[in-house]
Amino acid sequence: MLPTALVMDVSRSNGISWDAIISCQMIGVYKPNPQAYHTAALWLGMAPENILMVACHNFDLNAAQDAGFKTAFVRRPDEWGPAGPPDPQPNRTYDYVCDDFDGLTAEVMDGK
Repeated sequence: MLPTALVMDVSRSNGISWDAIISCQMIGVYKPNPQAYHTAALWLGMAPENILMVACHNFDLNAAQDAGFKTAFVRRPDEWGPAGPPDPQPNRTYDYVCDDFDGLTAEVMDGK
């Protein structure tokens, strides 16, 4: 669970510009609580089916999918060090499954 200030600082230092940053810290409930996803959709003024949740954690994507979001599993094999992540493979059918963010961008832009 990342504090909002940390997300903003890391984004700025990496040249990433967002339309909005919504953190669970701001909402007051944490994923995978369904209220976190519902509140984010409400604050964005968007229907859940028009939002793509991108993560490398099945628990996160499963909860987002249950809330009606589209989902993208992006593998991050080094996230947990040499042993690898505890759940490196998708455990459901997600809208996108990619090895990296460039691959996700290509798939989304191709309309797959």
